[in-house]
Amino acid sequence: MKNYEHYTAEDFIQDGSFRDWVQGGSREETFWPNFLQKYPEKKAAMQQAELVVRAASPSQARPVEEDLTEREIRREVKKFLAKAETEQLGEELALDRKLDSRQKGRFGYRYAAAAVVLIIGGLAWYFSGDLSLNQETASSKKATSVSLVETSNLTSEPLRLRLDDESEVVLSPNSRLSYPAYFADSARIVYLTGEASFSVERQDRPFLVVTGEMVTKVLGTKFVVRAFDADRKYSVQVISGKVAVSRSELNRAAGSREVNGLILTANQAAIFEKDLRHLSKTLVANPLIIIKKDLSADKEFRYDEIPLPTILTELEHSYGIAIQFDEPNLKNCRITATLSNETLYEKLDILCKTVSASYEIVDGQIVVSGRGCK
Repeated sequence: MKNYEHYTAEDFIQDGSFRDWVQGGSREETFWPNFLQKYPEKKAAMQQAELVVRAASPSQARPVEEDLTEREIRREVKKFLAKAETEQLGEELALDRKLDSRQKGRFGYRYAAAAVVLIIGGLAWYFSGDLSLNQETASSKKATSVSLVETSNLTSEPLRLRLDDESEVVLSPNSRLSYPAYFADSARIVYLTGEASFSVERQDRPFLVVTGEMVTKVLGTKFVVRAFDADRKYSVQVISGKVAVSRSELNRAAGSREVNGLILTANQAAIFEKDLRHLSKTLVANPLIIIKKDLSADKEFRYDEIPLPTILTELEHSYGIAIQFDEPNLKNCRITATLSNETLYEKLDILCKTVSASYEIVDGQIVVSGRGCK
């Protein structure tokens, strides 16, 4: 058995099992997380190795004969100098010298090209300050000085990532996430193209997901962001906790605290229409019960001549969704029914049909209306 507890960053990089796990192709997904829990002192070496493996993923490799543009070379240099500010650059260059040409070929052309650039001229560019992010076309990245790792999921299966703050991201196929190897700033900022679900570790500093002109801000919760370039609409769906979604106001006055955005809670969603730059609140397609009391997940709602307002209030508490209704008008409507595996909307359909009422979704809430019962 391999002595993983004695592994250096180079050992992790050359280990096939570790590379498969980083690239999402391992059948033993729990081995490396469990190993890290047992040997937390290996975190730095594993993160350094993960940075190299992700940046040099064969799925992102270029043909050898293709020339890199100056801008692409600069981007590669920035990736591999991400840790210069933490005085670990020497270790990375030492690691580069130890990799022979056969090993570099194994990791793909982009890593080899970037390593050559580092040795020949990358350091001069970096220390001369010529790597200013002002040349980036994405205005949302102007203010950051932290180099980003980019992970693309070119497979047909979801790809699970664990970030530096222990937050977990499940990246959907044909999606891309850019993120710092280490969160060193007061805010944790990542950039998404495509779709991903996030389970964010709660911290004092906010976690921001930037998707074009939409920004999602949380402290710690579970949510799903969908923002493919080809889509006309972006969406954020909240599974638990609270999320703030806003437009990126590039022209907002400095010091202004007014933000054009929405606050979402569990089972709510935000829709951003790109053409209109319009942000609206609604509900997720299938709201889930978030308060189960002492019952199992397959909670049954049993009613015997129960007033409709009482039932609607119980549904409101169970799903965490505000339900608006005219209580005096509906208090004489009594329901006898058993509701169990139906979705929330199916439950509402049954209840409303029983008393000739109707409902609609307005601003992330449910509004029930009807003539009432005599």
